Amino acid sequence: MEIFQTLLHSAIFAGYVYGLYYDVKPPQGSEYESAFWAMGGRFKYLTFLDALLQCGFFGLCVLNDFIGSESPVYARRSLLQRLRDWLFTSLVLPMGVFVSCIFWALYAVDRELIFPASLDSWFPGWLNHIMHTLPAVGAIAELYSVCHCFQKGMKMYYPILVAYFLYLSWICYIAYAAGFWVYPVFEVLDMKGRTIFLAALLLPNLLFVHLGPRLHNMIWGSSTKMQGKRKGKKE
Repeated sequence: MEIFQTLLHSAIFAGYVYGLYYDVKPPQGSEYESAFWAMGGRFKYLTFLDALLQCGFFGLCVLNDFIGSESPVYARRSLLQRLRDWLFTSLVLPMGVFVSCIFWALYAVDRELIFPASLDSWFPGWLNHIMHTLPAVGAIAELYSVCHCFQKGMKMYYPILVAYFLYLSWICYIAYAAGFWVYPVFEVLDMKGRTIFLAALLLPNLLFVHLGPRLHNMIWGSSTKMQGKRKGKKE
């Protein structure tokens, strides 16, 4: 099982590394070349930011597989394992599922709102799946293959709330300072529509955070035993 986990982590990490390496190449000669570098470059896209998060997380998983720990007892967990669990449960799982679901939902309604067909000439299909499908697939595979320690109470919602409002502030600042919206869907909405749409996007983020520990417990059983050993009780 440990070998499978390491191979899984290594494969997903390698996929993200190659995808990010390919994605940072500017589309030379394309109508999108100027927009590629405008106001923040790739860092203005949630997909790219999430891919960086996912890549860093699975790199951390590989590191933990070799020099960290895999203990169900809180006091015996290494710093790497604690950081891995915190990242996965608070950001990687909910944001990964959110990015994939929202992208493909908008793509199914009207791809021009999120990923215009003209992008296909320089953004190949395999890269599209690394950036927009792998986040959910990788996060769900991690959920099923590794037992994690989830936080309890309202504090488990804080990281995703902070991340959401930071990114919301970032794209609003870009619209104000540079005069364009990062995603075409915002161009076809009026101010009221944008406000409702952005507010509605917070709900699936919170929902995925809420569902995370419940899905985990369905797969691995109740986490109360794991959480109850924070003071170093013997197994």
